[in-house]
Amino acid sequence: MKNNHYVLLIVTVFTLLSCSKTEENIPLQPPTADIVVDDLVRKSSLRNQEILFKIINEVGMDVSSQATFFVNDTEIQSNTFSSETIGEFEVYGMYQENGVVVTTNTETFNVIIPKRKVVIEDYTGTWCGYCPIVTAAIEDVHDLTSDITIITIHKTGSGEPDLLHFPQVDELRDAFGVFGYPTAKINRTINWSNPYSTEEITSLSGVDTNIGIAINSELSTTNDLVIEVELVNEQSFMAGDKLVVYLLESGILQDQINYYNEDPTSPYYQLGNPIPDFEQNHGLRNSLTNLTGDAISSTTALETYNRTFSFSVPENYNTANLTIVAMVVNSDNSALNSQFAEVGENKSYE
Repeated sequence: MKNNHYVLLIVTVFTLLSCSKTEENIPLQPPTADIVVDDLVRKSSLRNQEILFKIINEVGMDVSSQATFFVNDTEIQSNTFSSETIGEFEVYGMYQENGVVVTTNTETFNVIIPKRKVVIEDYTGTWCGYCPIVTAAIEDVHDLTSDITIITIHKTGSGEPDLLHFPQVDELRDAFGVFGYPTAKINRTINWSNPYSTEEITSLSGVDTNIGIAINSELSTTNDLVIEVELVNEQSFMAGDKLVVYLLESGILQDQINYYNEDPTSPYYQLGNPIPDFEQNHGLRNSLTNLTGDAISSTTALETYNRTFSFSVPENYNTANLTIVAMVVNSDNSALNSQFAEVGENKSYE
């Protein structure tokens, strides 16, 4: 997999047909070139972050040094660009191929201020009759904002095994002081308690932050998953900052004990106890880092930090329902920002 550090301008050059004497008065059309944006290209960048433009011609030769680039129709002095202004930009390039000027088509990219995605963690189980109240609260929040990252952490109780039981659940409970069910956490360390006010989360979500997180992944036909995570900070990362990467699965159907079956104020009123085939989503399956994160090595402001993870997906996982979560946490394990993406999705900074 390629690193997503630049906007890649892949050029296809149409070969000129040679002309005979009888055709010499027929005007020739100049060759054209198309920009094809590679799946791993960074489509968004932070303010003042360097963006590298690159043109590869049809024979695989890098012709960037021979090219002139234009951003918003203004010539730039090299193949790099940065902006302190947010917004959408357009870029194209021009170069000579066999004495003929080739012009690429135009591609767009964005300069952004990242927005914070709040992490909501729900410690739950299919045996837990009071746990659906948190599920309902999360759905209420999701109706108000998409700037949230949801993780449910299941534990098997005394009855039927929970299909989403996370083997290291007790380690997480010990790390974050989870003693009862249901327990919900905001940004890993803040207790979210009944009546589960949506404002506690919406007041934090979608606000400007200085950390951008991008995720890209590929799943092979043999279920080998490769995940690339890229981080950038308008400031430098602090000592103690960590990266957490989790793999989640949704769409698991299992009966859910429901103590709200007789409560007319509940969305689960008269749905049964248990609720048959209750859809369990965002279940934590595996941690690709340490449970509480791996240290982020020292980086300067706007320098990218990259990690690549490989994972063999078990046969009992539904790969169509897998998502990846990446979060940056500080030394106190509080989440500073997060990102989520479906497997196979290229999710840029947002």
